[in-house]
Amino acid sequence: MANSAAVNAYSKVQGGIAAEVATPQRLVQLLFSALMKDLHQARGFMERKQRREKAQCIDKALDILITLNSSIDMQAGGEISANLRALYQYCMQCLIQANAEDNTDKLEEVIRLMGDIKSAWDAISDGSEVPDEKP
Repeated sequence: MANSAAVNAYSKVQGGIAAEVATPQRLVQLLFSALMKDLHQARGFMERKQRREKAQCIDKALDILITLNSSIDMQAGGEISANLRALYQYCMQCLIQANAEDNTDKLEEVIRLMGDIKSAWDAISDGSEVPDEKP
């Protein structure tokens, strides 16, 4: 993973300094934690018809997905990398659709899919797990 791009993405969306000293695996965990937080907040804003706030959270989530997608090492990862890239791109399209149509089903699908990926990263953790953040 390109640490500087990921650090910048995490700092942009969260304003924290933890990413500056994080290992690549920890950085991915931080990004997923921030992603899940933004997705859950977007769902709450969507339910309350707060469109501007919903859009801001979805924009942050898209920034994180773009960063995760661009950090995939396609040469080293083979088929797993290709599948992960396709999943990230699918989730980005779902978020765009969810935002445009206030579609909670699409947003819930992304929450479920990315929650599964986050759980997988947490399972291979080196002991520095990031707790789930929900609004």
